Amino acid sequence: MKINRQIIKGNRADRGWSQQHLADACDVSLRTIQRTENLGAASMETVMALAASFEIDVADLTKGAEPQQLSTAENFLPKTQIGMLFVILCTAFMGSILGACIAVLLLR
Repeated sequence: MKINRQIIKGNRADRGWSQQHLADACDVSLRTIQRTENLGAASMETVMALAASFEIDVADLTKGAEPQQLSTAENFLPKTQIGMLFVILCTAFMGSILGACIAVLLLR
């Protein structure tokens, strides 16, 4: 779920809490808080825990959140790896077609 990471950072700073303190208050890992503040995304359970810890509504955490990007292969793999994957898949496909043709010829 996309949330406004500035609201998280601001609420935490207003209270003088460290990331570890917030993690403890939410019963999540420090890494979860770091990821939430850096990426502006969290699971619904984490968002609910954050809202409860700050005593605000869940809806308040999503105000002004950056639009969520759709996941694409380009977000996960560099273009060179996408190209390599395409070549490998094409080669495997062509190899299976060639193998089938040879099998048909040999079984005649």
